Amino acid sequence: MSRRPPLCLIAALALLACVPARAERADRTKPLVVESDGKKAASVDLSKRTTTVVGNVVITQGTLQIKADKVDVREDAPGRFSATALGSAAQPATFRQKRDRVDEVIEAQALRIEYDGGADRIRLVGEARMRILRAGQPADEATAAVIVYDQPADTLTFEGGSPGSTAASSRPRLVFVPRADNPEAPR
Repeated sequence: MSRRPPLCLIAALALLACVPARAERADRTKPLVVESDGKKAASVDLSKRTTTVVGNVVITQGTLQIKADKVDVREDAPGRFSATALGSAAQPATFRQKRDRVDEVIEAQALRIEYDGGADRIRLVGEARMRILRAGQPADEATAAVIVYDQPADTLTFEGGSPGSTAASSRPRLVFVPRADNPEAPR
């Protein structure tokens, strides 16, 4: 059985605090797994309180899953963590997690995913896409230059790109699918 390097263990412990507050409650009791196929998988700067994990990074804890080319984690003085997951146009960073108390899963992707542990906010930047799966089926979806998911308020904000831009993501687009239990929905 191979033994993981101590730096990966430190990175895993640092990332443990990056789980959103609105996460599936059971996620908090699950082990955190950080995997990377990079040759130099993780580096930790103890004095600056930063951790960097590179090379096809996959982070899982219960229903939470983040995939990215590179993830940077920072800890502030009070001990709150924030993380930035970086992808590319060819392979964006992704986020997936079951919402608490409802049969819904949020899936998202962007060039950059920022998690603010102090505010429990996820910010998707650059070619951002988000969709909600309801009972496993695609439902509401959105695209925008920037999407912000404020978990304590349970709200989403969509921002367009720069004025005059012709990129598809410069104009937010929201698609709402009627719920199957809606008596007004056509049958």
